[in-house]
Amino acid sequence: MDSKKRKLPKHFETEVNYSFMNGVNAYIMKAGIENARMKIFKTQLKKYGGSFSDELTKDTTYIIVEEKIDITRLLSILQVEAIPGHINVVNTNWLSRCFREKSLVNIDSFIINRNLLIFKTDVQNVSKTFEINPEDAVRENKQTTFSGTLKVAPVCTPSRIHIHESKQKGSNECESGNSSEYETSDDDVKLNRKVSVPSTEGMLKKGNWVCAQSSLNPIPNLNSHITEKLEEMVKKYESTSDKWRAFGYQKAIQVLKKHPKKITTWEEAKSLPAIGAKLADKIWEIIESGGLRKLDEFKSNEEIKTLELFSNVWGAGAVTSRQWYQQGFRTLDDLKTKAKLTHQQEVGLKHYDDILDRMSREEAGEIEKTVRKTVETIQPELIAQACGSYRREKSTCGDVDVLVTHPDGKSHKGIFYKLISKLKEQGFITDDLVSSENDGNQQKYLGVCKLPGKNRLHRRLDIIIVPYDEYACALVYFTGSAHFNRSLRYLAKKCGMSLSNHALRKDVVRKGTQKIYEGTVIPTPTEESVMTLLGVPYRPPNERDH
Repeated sequence: MDSKKRKLPKHFETEVNYSFMNGVNAYIMKAGIENARMKIFKTQLKKYGGSFSDELTKDTTYIIVEEKIDITRLLSILQVEAIPGHINVVNTNWLSRCFREKSLVNIDSFIINRNLLIFKTDVQNVSKTFEINPEDAVRENKQTTFSGTLKVAPVCTPSRIHIHESKQKGSNECESGNSSEYETSDDDVKLNRKVSVPSTEGMLKKGNWVCAQSSLNPIPNLNSHITEKLEEMVKKYESTSDKWRAFGYQKAIQVLKKHPKKITTWEEAKSLPAIGAKLADKIWEIIESGGLRKLDEFKSNEEIKTLELFSNVWGAGAVTSRQWYQQGFRTLDDLKTKAKLTHQQEVGLKHYDDILDRMSREEAGEIEKTVRKTVETIQPELIAQACGSYRREKSTCGDVDVLVTHPDGKSHKGIFYKLISKLKEQGFITDDLVSSENDGNQQKYLGVCKLPGKNRLHRRLDIIIVPYDEYACALVYFTGSAHFNRSLRYLAKKCGMSLSNHALRKDVVRKGTQKIYEGTVIPTPTEESVMTLLGVPYRPPNERDH
């Protein structure tokens, strides 16, 4: 039989309209959709003439959500009261059907909660929800738009912000979630701008912002006997890809850690923000018995133990771990001999125990020194700085992140491949995980290294080449902790700014969780300048270990 691909008859080729998704500008909500599936959707959309955006815009015509998402949860995630009538809200089955049938399928069977959506005739309610001038909202085609008045968040200038504690329940900053889809409302913390504030003292209400506190003087956790059990539950739910429950538990844990007294009754637990009746039941069970039956069930569950084992393979998350389990694999040897692995997973399996083992601070320092010496052979003025738990002066480290930059702002260019090649020639880098990952103007290498000598273990190493004008923000980001960073980013949002590993920006325009305008970069020559601009006292790395 001819090994070449058979061509379709010409009459079939001409019948396929490869632009049938033309006019479809989709916002695909990430919640509940696996990364691989999301990638397929975006690729197919583009292939067949459609387009997509990672956030809602005035040009969005379709919101596409996972099958289990209902309109109530959608509105909650988007932080709006209603959806403009010109936007079709459908589940992912609609996209799949369109791609399968190679045509734009009727949406009627795929609209979520059809009776709760706002339709095109209801212009008044739509315009009220999105602050649109009703006259502007009515076009010849009667479609509403996002155009109209946008609220520009105020700029947080140095020494000119006074933050008041919100009187609303649950007004403390929300720092539990990682995704912007789960951020709390902008009403959570009320900002009152004063003309002048004498000094940084008193600028932040004590106890509200983690980034304003030293981790050397932590707020005592009077409910650690409860939070320790709940943290174990978070890990179990994460290993089973139940991110909604994991997120709910994380929020509750933060509330319990900050609570100024020991919880002694069910009613007291239930009265706290982020804690409902079911979670209060579990908290009361811990208080009464010191244990949690659900956690014991998890610990004795062979499936969950296997999922945890697999999820510790570098390059494998909860979804992949479950797929392996469903394919009948139960041990690491099963994966090595039977599973179809990516290169990263092969490396992760090969060095499974080494990567899980935390290294001493001294060993992390040797790794930094090795990278720095090699960097200096390329260009003596280059800077190489280890970040993460090493920079926060922790006694052990899981991996080592090294930032490399040059004060002249240009000599860092072109050194990436030279540096990686030299480290490989020395036998220091043993395995690649991600050979090169571009993040804006930053370039990142992820790999495995091993120091010379007997009984040395393989260690995870990331090297990030950073322009000098982004160095301070990158230092803050890669030093951590994750909790400290979330607090800083959330404060920046409250100040009408945004903070990333690239820059601190002012004049950011937002509409709910949607960023309409990225804002303008504020020069930040040092980490101190980043924190001063945000109105918080400078905390050295060893005071950021929250």
